[in-house]
Amino acid sequence: MKSLHYFALAVVAVLCLVIGYYVGTQSGAIPGLDMVASDDMKTEETKASEEPDSEVLATVNGENITEADVATLYSSLPQQYRQAPMAMIKEQLLQQLISMEVISQAAEKDNLHDSSEYKDRLDAVRTQLMQEFYIKSKIDELVTDELLQEEYEKSIAGFTPEEQLHARHILLKTEQEANDVIKLLDDGGDFAELAKEYSTGPSGPNGGDLGYFAKGSMVPEFADAAFNLENGEYTKAPVESQFGFHVIKAEDRRNTEPPTFEEKKPELRSKVSNSVIDKLIEELKADASILLMTPAEDEKAAEESQEKSSTEDTKLEDDKKE
Repeated sequence: MKSLHYFALAVVAVLCLVIGYYVGTQSGAIPGLDMVASDDMKTEETKASEEPDSEVLATVNGENITEADVATLYSSLPQQYRQAPMAMIKEQLLQQLISMEVISQAAEKDNLHDSSEYKDRLDAVRTQLMQEFYIKSKIDELVTDELLQEEYEKSIAGFTPEEQLHARHILLKTEQEANDVIKLLDDGGDFAELAKEYSTGPSGPNGGDLGYFAKGSMVPEFADAAFNLENGEYTKAPVESQFGFHVIKAEDRRNTEPPTFEEKKPELRSKVSNSVIDKLIEELKADASILLMTPAEDEKAAEESQEKSSTEDTKLEDDKKE
């Protein structure tokens, strides 16, 4: 039983570390910045944890552990630990809560909550939570969809469309092999099928398909030849590059478009939230009375104090002589 007891404690310790890591990463340099979530983003488990009347799953010396407690623990875990549905690990979570409760009760029985170390840690946690909730409330208040829309319009104002080409190619080792493939194409061969059969490049099995690309993303020799083709046309002579000899076919063209508001929204929210909080902190500092005691000022204050003391001592000695 003792070995099982130690095993349980070890598991509890690991779980506590995981939860501690999650809380720490969520608070970060700007606590609460990533904690904002709408109702439609909440999981069923999170919603269950908010229900006032929840089924009691166990009691520990009269203290209830409920379905909501399990759901709360599950929802507090990092995303990678929530890949499995809660129902699959519900029993393990319940056992962890039981272990945590017996440890908590034992600590309280030993009056650890009266220790100075506990109280100092509690004060630190309280301060951190106050900061987190304050910043979260300000983000909810100040970072509106209207403000995000304004930032979105600014971000796409200077967008310049860029032409992209959808092309295929057949890569061959020698110029003669490339000419042979071009002859097969002239005789009515299917470009994609010939690419699968003859191309030595990684796109060969996919019919030589390179997808859409901008001119600057390819080596100059290849890009110049490809972008000079009309849609549906292939090169009538091999195109040599550092990779070998190419036969290229242009499939389609398009211009790039700016990302949509919904696509940019998470990035914009993070950027605007940081800006809003930075401004808020500066305003709070401006309204606060803040005194910074630098080492130089400390040294100057000490010298002045020493000089004053020395002057007073000299005057006292003079008074005694008189």
